Amino acid sequence: MNIEIELVNKFYEEIWNNHDKTVIPLILHSSFVFRGSLGNEKHGHEGFTEYLDMVHNALGGYTCTIKEIVTEQSKAFAKM
Repeated sequence: MNIEIELVNKFYEEIWNNHDKTVIPLILHSSFVFRGSLGNEKHGHEGFTEYLDMVHNALGGYTCTIKEIVTEQSKAFAKM
């Protein structure tokens, strides 16, 4: 398994599904930009944490199931 796939799996399993915010600085760069499916764009760890909390507060036991991951050079795309 390549590093991009490992990071995508870790992102969804540990951050989204387990709501473990301690993992955020371990796998996401501090200047990371997140564009959520709800149209929000958040910057950095703090902005992303706000979005993560908003989704989990609104949807309770929210989880993602990865159906497919595609990698291209240093990019990865996940289908949920």
